[in-house]
Amino acid sequence: MSETPVTEAELQAHVDGRLPPERSAEVEAWLADHLDEARRLSSYRSQRDALRAALDPVLDEPVPLALDLRIGEAARRRWTGGRPLVAASAAGLLLLGGAGGWTLRDWSAPPSVGTAGLAREAISSFAVYASDSTRPVELAADHQRALDGWFSERLSRPVSAPNLEAAGLHLIGGRLVASEHGPAGLYLYRNAAGESVALYVRPMEVEKTDRMTSRGEKGVRGWTWADDGLGFGVFGSAPDAYLHDTANLVRAQFRKA
Repeated sequence: MSETPVTEAELQAHVDGRLPPERSAEVEAWLADHLDEARRLSSYRSQRDALRAALDPVLDEPVPLALDLRIGEAARRRWTGGRPLVAASAAGLLLLGGAGGWTLRDWSAPPSVGTAGLAREAISSFAVYASDSTRPVELAADHQRALDGWFSERLSRPVSAPNLEAAGLHLIGGRLVASEHGPAGLYLYRNAAGESVALYVRPMEVEKTDRMTSRGEKGVRGWTWADDGLGFGVFGSAPDAYLHDTANLVRAQFRKA
């Protein structure tokens, strides 16, 4: 067996069947000597299988109107006026003129590290799922307790969807997403104008505590921060001030938990 340490990210990937066969065999051998970890992963598999069994019957059902995010497209066009985002083009020129690294705003860390890396993951997840008119979430808001429990177990931290009604947002559901740092939780919200806002959360190995910072890429803006080893990102296509207020609501509720 290889003496390379087995990481939490590899254990999660092993549960999901995403490890190369050779490394998967090494992890299996490691688990044979670490029975507590083997039992923990077995519980994850059982939960995964239960979720699949519960969701498979609705796979081909029509999308409920409450989850159809296509109506948000008209709202997004109202914010941009259908025009290209000139600021994004200017930012690209600034980056090309630099040393090749992320130097705009506070993106001083490598993109895959710390809250800067979390921001890129959150933006990618928002781009993929917030515009998905078929299945934007795996569990809808009426299964919030199951969703919170799923996230809490996979992130090994207590997680609960915050109430964002003060920002005019209601929860439509969420899904577990993969990152190179292990699993992350993605909650999706929507307001009366049809605008979607995503809350992305995962444990942090770097920058375990970090101040709230404005981030943006590809027309998506938001705010990241980290508290006591848990990283957060609130992202959407709404105005920056609105997203900042929403991020403050999220941060206040998690600090009270």
